[in-house]
Amino acid sequence: MATSKVDDFGRVLIPKPIRDRFGLEPGTRVKLVEEAGRIALEAEDDDAHLEVRDGILVHVAERVTGDVTNIIEKVREERIRQILGMDES
Repeated sequence: MATSKVDDFGRVLIPKPIRDRFGLEPGTRVKLVEEAGRIALEAEDDDAHLEVRDGILVHVAERVTGDVTNIIEKVREERIRQILGMDES
């Protein structure tokens, strides 16, 4: 559990490990939700969706969070293994 203070301008700092875990980057819009006497933050949906472009399924989003390079490399390696018949399935 992390704690923070409300500053003179009404701002609350979300600790970096929590921001990183939830993909909250500068400019990320959040909703404040009241739940059972508590305040919860929810990242707003950025209308991310999938669409087909030139026969390829593409993820379309305003922003992407996480280690995209690592994800792309992992998917690429899995495809190569499947093509070469080296997949474990």
